Amino acid sequence: MAGRWKRETVPEPAPSPRKPLGIGERLRAAREARGLSLAAASAQTRIRAGYLQALEEEQFDRLPGRAYARGYLRAYARALGLDPDDLLAETAQVLGGPAPPLIGPVQAEVPIRPATRPSRLRRILLTASVIVLTVVGVLAYIGYQQLRQFQTPVPAAVGEPPRPAPEPAPRPPAPAPAAPEPAPVIRPPSSGVEVTVQAVGLSWLRVLADGREVFTGFLRAGDRRTWTGERSLTVRVGNAPAVTVLVDGRPVRPPSGRRVWEQTFTAEGR
Repeated sequence: MAGRWKRETVPEPAPSPRKPLGIGERLRAAREARGLSLAAASAQTRIRAGYLQALEEEQFDRLPGRAYARGYLRAYARALGLDPDDLLAETAQVLGGPAPPLIGPVQAEVPIRPATRPSRLRRILLTASVIVLTVVGVLAYIGYQQLRQFQTPVPAAVGEPPRPAPEPAPRPPAPAPAAPEPAPVIRPPSSGVEVTVQAVGLSWLRVLADGREVFTGFLRAGDRRTWTGERSLTVRVGNAPAVTVLVDGRPVRPPSGRRVWEQTFTAEGR
């Protein structure tokens, strides 16, 4: 009809996709030139493989934030031998510089550097330090336990008379032998009791002579000590396999399987 006209609507053109900057291709080419996979590059830079892939595909919206994106890009470029400042300058139109905060100081970039594995010498020194500290701790604990043993009161032996013990009754003199004989190794009963301790290793020792403490301490390999008592000698050993005990010249062996051993030797019980 005359006078009528039809209005035509021209559709708006769809926004064209962002043109790639080219930094992703440079990152991928540098990584492949070094023979690295995304997983290997992630292990070297300590950055997630998904974030590295986002950088290579220039999908910056997949990264946690603008500051992290710049830090990841800088660390990834350094690991691949590229100039990080050159790549950051090319992404300035997308990532820009650090955004000024509303309150507080200017936000700084997050420095991300590839992890450096400690040298072999440093690892050896750390391992040796741990071993030395462990050995010192064990020795300190053993010494503490042995010192506690010194403070433990010595129980009275079964059948031992209460202290102070009465003087033993004198024995009748032995008849003279018909012919002279060589002197015996064991001294006569009237001379008391003698205990000798020969150490072949480190051990602690406590000695009571006639109920009185005469020694408390350590014996080291090669040490030899002798004590005498008129009526009795009580010996307490903390490391029985490391010592040899002689009573009036005769060896006395502790029960097998026992490290802490205590025995009372009397002049009458030789």
